[in-house]
Amino acid sequence: MGVYIEASSGFGQSTDSIQRHHGIVSAEIGQLSTIPPKQRTKEAIQAYKDSKEDLPFEAFMGGFILEKIATPMSKGQLRLVNTNADDNPSVTFNYFSHPYDVQRCVDGIRTVEKIANSKHFTNYTRLDKDSIKKLLNMSVKANVNLLPKHTNDTSCLEQFCKDTVITIWHYHGGCHVGKVVGPDYRVLGVDGLRVIDGSTFNESPGTNPQATVMMMGRYMGVKMLRERLGRAAADV
Repeated sequence: MGVYIEASSGFGQSTDSIQRHHGIVSAEIGQLSTIPPKQRTKEAIQAYKDSKEDLPFEAFMGGFILEKIATPMSKGQLRLVNTNADDNPSVTFNYFSHPYDVQRCVDGIRTVEKIANSKHFTNYTRLDKDSIKKLLNMSVKANVNLLPKHTNDTSCLEQFCKDTVITIWHYHGGCHVGKVVGPDYRVLGVDGLRVIDGSTFNESPGTNPQATVMMMGRYMGVKMLRERLGRAAADV
């Protein structure tokens, strides 16, 4: 089907330690990528923070289920705004711009619904079908991103997917092999510079990418040592 489904327990925190706009649901760190660059203003960030003040603490202490689209077909844009290396580039992600990604998201949500409605799950949670619809609507009202919201999203899972899309970091793909770097990860047209990190991935691992990045870094480090000093120098 092309989706990953993850579940997690809630935060074991006291009420005075919970910040409603922290982590992956924060505007500054997590969710500015969900709106076009020209709309990423200080006012938008503050409005996003203010909208989270009404969220109950219980929403952060319960568990949650996430669905991730594997190898999305949607294409974004990454371009330099000038030649100043200290300035951030202009990035537009274009989530769900391809209809196949939307369909996979809908299929994934339906799979989550089947799991939540299964006998073993409901014996534990005591949920019913009406509860599932309420949870979906709560997800929209939780305001997990900076996009404008639509009411009654449970009647249209396509709109629900678009309204609740978030990034969970793990950005990759901004430095493709063959376009920015060569097969040896040397930056094309630049002497003495390689890029060996997640930006060179064509596809992201389905889970946290630390191990993949570390493995790639060690592989290339050993390879470079062998090329420069001989095989014995890299036998460490």
